[in-house]
Amino acid sequence: MTNLLIVDDEANVLNALRRMLVNPAAAPVLPDLQLKTFTLPIEALEHVSSHHVDLVISDYRMPVMDGVSFLTRVKELQPDTARIILSACTDMEGIVRAINEAGIFRFVSKPWSDVELKTIVAQVLAHRELLVENRRLADEVRCQSGLISRQQLELARLESESPGITRVRWTEDGGVLLED
Repeated sequence: MTNLLIVDDEANVLNALRRMLVNPAAAPVLPDLQLKTFTLPIEALEHVSSHHVDLVISDYRMPVMDGVSFLTRVKELQPDTARIILSACTDMEGIVRAINEAGIFRFVSKPWSDVELKTIVAQVLAHRELLVENRRLADEVRCQSGLISRQQLELARLESESPGITRVRWTEDGGVLLED
């Protein structure tokens, strides 16, 4: 299953993206797509901090937090998550910042072509899968060479599948804090 998250402060843009991405009649088909949408980047970050996400598509200009700041935070929380920015403006400084700070995979201009955007999403997801598989194979080699332990490898795998699972918060008296 592919987990996709979209953030845009305009609900009509989110609805249009949702319809386009889940439409099985429009090629390319994105199988097993789990799609979450948010109008507020802060709420999206809360979701990213505790749920695995394969791809995030974010608007560039939003009132609370710009897309670059949002995607930079996503990168910190889940480095393997692919990131795309959508924008109606072609601010070259913003694009460079998005590439350098947030490590975006693609920049897409609004208005977008449905076929082009859906193709970009499929390409970015395929590229991300290759990067994740390369990292997994490299970790296996490091483990076999004794550079990292099986335990470190398993902790990394668990953290990528369920962000935050390896972090424990303790109370002053030694108890474990559970989040709601």
